[in-house]
Amino acid sequence: MTSGRDLFGPKLGLTLPLCGLHFVFFFLYVADPKKTAGLFGFWPSQALTQPWGFLSFQFLHSGPMSLFFGAFALYILGSALEAEWGTGEYTAFWLVATLGASLSAWALGTPLVSDPFVVPISMLFAYAFLFPDTEFLVFFVIPVKVKWIALFSLGLLGLAFVRDLFSFGAGPAFVRVLGAGTGFLYFWVRHHGRFKARRAARDAVVAVKAAGAIRQDEVLEKRNRELFPRVEALRASERAGVEPPGGEGLRTELQRLVVPGVNICKPVDFKGDRDGVCVKCEGFAECSLRYLAGQPGQIVVKKRDE
Repeated sequence: MTSGRDLFGPKLGLTLPLCGLHFVFFFLYVADPKKTAGLFGFWPSQALTQPWGFLSFQFLHSGPMSLFFGAFALYILGSALEAEWGTGEYTAFWLVATLGASLSAWALGTPLVSDPFVVPISMLFAYAFLFPDTEFLVFFVIPVKVKWIALFSLGLLGLAFVRDLFSFGAGPAFVRVLGAGTGFLYFWVRHHGRFKARRAARDAVVAVKAAGAIRQDEVLEKRNRELFPRVEALRASERAGVEPPGGEGLRTELQRLVVPGVNICKPVDFKGDRDGVCVKCEGFAECSLRYLAGQPGQIVVKKRDE
């Protein structure tokens, strides 16, 4: 996963095709503004007969400056977010922000015949939330952290809302706010939900591993506690000069239970089944073989003051 900060890295996936559509629709609009707006704008009265308008309004621009800022913001912010999230989740975000504007326009009876910048605003807020200290060059000269740009844009959004409310009515005023708010709300819910899901998954893995380790320790301790009395009996018999039956079989069994690569303690530290650490150690069989070989002469249980 990339950091999301490589703003000018290779752009693949959905972002470039979306940018291309902005230019295609702009050229169509320049060639025939009335027909293009009528066919690809969003008109509440024609929403069901021209359902593509729920999405295509996003690519319409009234002039070159609108095209430049819309496509440029989509290219910079959209490609970075797509690299961070993946094309699938990025596509869902774009659809939610776009439909948030068109569905609210449908409910309010407001036509949309140019890009209300709901997607770029949503992307800016999402990017600022993820990477607040990333710096953009305003006018390609002045470095400004994206969190301040987002706060400034939020202020402009509020001013535009008040202006549209008194100049054009509630419909145009609410469409941009609802569209941008829907996109960011979708991102915020997904972001926190994904974080919680990942944390829950990590906790579950840790719990499963811990339970497995506890179970493994219990099995190992049970085996070693059952094994060591036989080891002591064999050692006592050999020190008494008696060759007990099954002695070689026990050594063979211990050899089979030796785990290669285990760091074992010094012979004098081996305490057999008298210590809770030894009986849970994978090196118990190897230490038992050394004990049978006379290392150490006796089991030493160290006291606290030694």
